[in-house]
Amino acid sequence: MLAKSNRLQKDKDFSKVFRSSRPVFAGNLNLRAMKRSDIGPSRFGFVISNKIEKRATRRNGLKRRLRAAVRELTPSIKTGLNIVITVKQNYNYPYNYIEIKTDLKSACAKIGLLL
Repeated sequence: MLAKSNRLQKDKDFSKVFRSSRPVFAGNLNLRAMKRSDIGPSRFGFVISNKIEKRATRRNGLKRRLRAAVRELTPSIKTGLNIVITVKQNYNYPYNYIEIKTDLKSACAKIGLLL
């Protein structure tokens, strides 16, 4: 599980990120990042639409894999950011963790989030 200090939870935080950032695409992922005024650990939010996957169990499974990949990459990601990760196309079920992690890593590298 992702630490509470690393989670975006409020709707207003999500909407701020969507309003003030541009998307970066990598594989099936869409990543948006915004700098915060305070310097703290980077916070992450995840969005998977019903249009991507109808079954809640599969959406939740995909979110779990994304959170696990973020947890592994957190030490190498810059601090003081709000990041929203959106799935634009569904991954093949059963989800391949390595594919998800490489897409996430390449999106972070494209946007310049890695140290």
